Amino acid sequence: MVSARQELRALLALALPSALSTYCFFAISITELSVMGHLGVDELAAVAYSQMCMDLSMLVFMQGFNAGMNALCSQAFGAKNYHLLGEYTLLTSLLLTVACVPLAVLWWNLGDILFAAGVTERVATLAAVYCRLSLLWLWPRSMFQVLACFYQAQHIVQPTAAFNALAVVLNSFMVVGLTYGRFGMPELGFIGCPLGTALALIVRLMGYVGYMNFYRKYHRRCAWRCDGRFLDASILRNLVSIGVPLAGGTLFENAQLITMTLFAATIGEIQLGTHNSMMELFFFATSPLYAVVTAAVTRMGTHLGAGKPAQALLAAQVCGACIATLTAINGVIIARPMPVMVGFAAGAWLVGVPAAYMLGVHPSQPKLLGVWIGMICGYTVTSAIGFSTAFGRPNWQQEADKAVMRSHLKEKELASPQDSDPLLP
Repeated sequence: MVSARQELRALLALALPSALSTYCFFAISITELSVMGHLGVDELAAVAYSQMCMDLSMLVFMQGFNAGMNALCSQAFGAKNYHLLGEYTLLTSLLLTVACVPLAVLWWNLGDILFAAGVTERVATLAAVYCRLSLLWLWPRSMFQVLACFYQAQHIVQPTAAFNALAVVLNSFMVVGLTYGRFGMPELGFIGCPLGTALALIVRLMGYVGYMNFYRKYHRRCAWRCDGRFLDASILRNLVSIGVPLAGGTLFENAQLITMTLFAATIGEIQLGTHNSMMELFFFATSPLYAVVTAAVTRMGTHLGAGKPAQALLAAQVCGACIATLTAINGVIIARPMPVMVGFAAGAWLVGVPAAYMLGVHPSQPKLLGVWIGMICGYTVTSAIGFSTAFGRPNWQQEADKAVMRSHLKEKELASPQDSDPLLP
C-alpha cells in the first residue's frame, strides 16, 4: 500500500516537469503578444483575435482527445498492456491528423470571418496573414502533444520539459530576430512572428522524435505495430467515449472565455490586447495547477488500470490538497490577502457571462475590469461544483473495474510477441 507521502512524491515527480512544460506553452504566446505589441495596436489586436480563435478551435480537438488519451494510456500502462498503450497513441495521432484538415480550412479563412464579424479591414487582413502562416506549426504541435502524453503515461516527463524549455528560447530568438532583423536575420516585420514560432515548433518536434525514439528508443517499451491493427472499433470507442466529453467540456469553458474576449473587444482594440495579455499571464501563473491535475490523471489511471481503486482515491485526495495549497499561494502572491467573494448559485454561463456583460459592457462607460469580475464569478461557481462532484459522488471500485476491463482489451491477441516487435533488451 502506497502511503500519502509516497503518492505525493510520485505526483510531484510528474507535476514539476509538467508545470515547466505548461509554463513554456503559455510563454510562447506571451512572447508573440509582447513582440507584436511593439509593432503597433493593429498588429497586437490581430494577434489577439487570431490566438483567441485558434486556441478555441484547436483546444476543442487537441486538449480533449489528449486528456482522454492520457487517462486511457495510463490505465493500459498500469495494467501492463503495453501494446494497447501504443495503439491508443497511434489512433490518437491519426484522429488529430484528420482533425487538422477542417482546422486548416477554418484558419485559412479566419481573416474573412473576422472581417464579416465587424473587425476593421486592416486588423482582419493582418489576422489572415498570421493565421495562414500559423498553419505551418499546426500538425507539428499536435503530434508533439500526442507523443508527450504517450511518454507521460509511462512516467517519462523530464525530456519533454527540457525540449519545451529549449523551444521557448529558440522561439524568442527566432521571433525577435525575424521580426526586427536581429541576430543576423532578415527583417520581415509582422510575418516574422508566426514564421519564427513555426520554425521553433517544427525543430522541437524533430529534435524530440530524434532523441526519444531514435537515440533513447523509449517508444519500444510499448512494442509499436504500425500495421493497421490499431484501427479497431473497440479502441476507437474507448477513446471517443472519453475524449468527446472532455472536448465538450473544453469547448464549454473556452466558449465562455471567448465571450469575455468579445466583450473586451467591444470596448476597444487596446483593451482587447490588454485582456488577452492578462489572460495569458493568468494561465501562466496558474500553470502548476494544470500540471498537478494532469499528473493526477496519470497517477489515478495507473492505479485504476492495476485494479487499485483505494490508491486512485488517495491520488485524487493528494491532488486536491496540492491544488488547495497552490491556490492559496497564488492568491497571496498575486492578489495579496483580500476578502474572498462567496455565495454564487450557478455556473459560468449563468453567472460569469451575464455578470461580465452587466459590469463591463452594459454600463454607459464600458470597463474591462467588469469583464474580469464577471469571469471570476463564473470560475468560483465552476470550481465549487467540480470539487463537490469529484469528491462526493464517484464509486471508485466501479471506476477501477471499468479501467481494468478497458486496459485488458485485446490482451489475449497481443500477449504473444511477434518477430517484428522491437522490444527493449
